[in-house]
Amino acid sequence: MELHTIAHGAGVVFIFLGIATIIVAGIGLFKLPDLYLRASAVGTSAGLGVAAIVVGALLMDFSWLNLIKASVAIIAQLLTSAVGSMAIARSGYLNNSMPAEITHTDDLLKTRRDNFES
Repeated sequence: MELHTIAHGAGVVFIFLGIATIIVAGIGLFKLPDLYLRASAVGTSAGLGVAAIVVGALLMDFSWLNLIKASVAIIAQLLTSAVGSMAIARSGYLNNSMPAEITHTDDLLKTRRDNFES
């Protein structure tokens, strides 16, 4: 087997893994009980799913220029998806979105400014 054929097959596998990851996140949007779990699932899977798809595309059409583009895209995607999901969760918390019943502790409750204002 040629190296090109192996890289193409590995690229297809990475693309399908990325698609599966994003599909699982989509299912999580409907099944998870609250905003915080949904934001966590979508942020994590969007970062990993898109990164896997980009790696798969890189393996299918490798060049040094594509390697640089893919590296920048993966780093940007991982950083922005994490920051974006954190911002969504923080916004929900500051607007008093209640967590699910399975959440037992609220460690941030002591740090909220509106709890200390009279």
